[in-house]
Amino acid sequence: FQNPEMRLILPWICLASGLFERARAQKPSADLILQRILNDSYDARVRPSAADEKGNVVPVAVEVNIMIRSLEKVDVVSMRYDLQIMLRQFWKDPRLAYGNINPDAPPSISISDRDAIWKPDTYFQNERHTHRHGDVLIRISPDGSVKYSERLTVTLACPMHLEMFPLDVQECPLELASFGHSDKDIVYKWGSADPVLLKDGVGETLPSIHLDGLRTSEYTSRTNTGSYTILRVSFHLKRMIRHYIMQVFIPSAMLVIVSWVSFWLDRTFASARVGLGISTLLTLTVCSAALNSHLPPVNYIKALDVWIGVSLSFIFASLAEYALVCFKAEQQGRKGETYR
Repeated sequence: FQNPEMRLILPWICLASGLFERARAQKPSADLILQRILNDSYDARVRPSAADEKGNVVPVAVEVNIMIRSLEKVDVVSMRYDLQIMLRQFWKDPRLAYGNINPDAPPSISISDRDAIWKPDTYFQNERHTHRHGDVLIRISPDGSVKYSERLTVTLACPMHLEMFPLDVQECPLELASFGHSDKDIVYKWGSADPVLLKDGVGETLPSIHLDGLRTSEYTSRTNTGSYTILRVSFHLKRMIRHYIMQVFIPSAMLVIVSWVSFWLDRTFASARVGLGISTLLTLTVCSAALNSHLPPVNYIKALDVWIGVSLSFIFASLAEYALVCFKAEQQGRKGETYR
């Protein structure tokens, strides 16, 4: 080289290139690590073993958190609701630890095949239907910790108590547990920080329901086959009263007031007074039937039934008042004729 500066720089470039190639050769690829940990000795059907500090065998601890993406529908008639969620589960499988392979191993490795590793048989206890979108993220850490994230749309049962309808607040649960493993094999627990997260705007698009909050809890269910840990999320769904004020309370109150107009009509206008009372009575009855068609047939009285019943009673009372007035007037007329 004619340029003396290039003669000085070239050896350093060669040295840096050699060190880079050497480091890259020493650093194992993710595919190579997966081949070593997912070998013939790994059985995805067998749950990982876990032990405490004293060496005693303990159940696998599965930590769960949920991201609520949308609250899509609340069906009062069938008593169910639809959620789209991101279900994230965390557990430790010592068989997948790869930190001892090489200190320069990557901080995490992603797996595309969901059936390649063991995963808990988590299911929703109150589900009606579950749709799996196929969006799955599986990430393994050097110590064998596994993060399993999946997007689901679930239809869940929600037993509703409608005694105070439409002034009611419903508590709709989401319960998850292991299908075939008791608490001797798998123990579920909520994540320590924000176990259930809500995406912005969740519950604000529903026409007459508002998500007023949620509460998480854990409990143990004991059956003939063993004890099972269950994680529960309770969604507090508050019914928006403004819709029913405009659609139920104001119209029914106006019908009652209209039926009272007959009090200002002359007693001799029988057709007008009776027609007004019967028309308002039938109108309110049809409105009540239309409202109840969107509700399940329950064997108790709802607050809406009380309101409609009182309104019907006022309208019926206006008709009964006119009949009583006519009867008394007829009696007085007969007495007058008798005295003559």
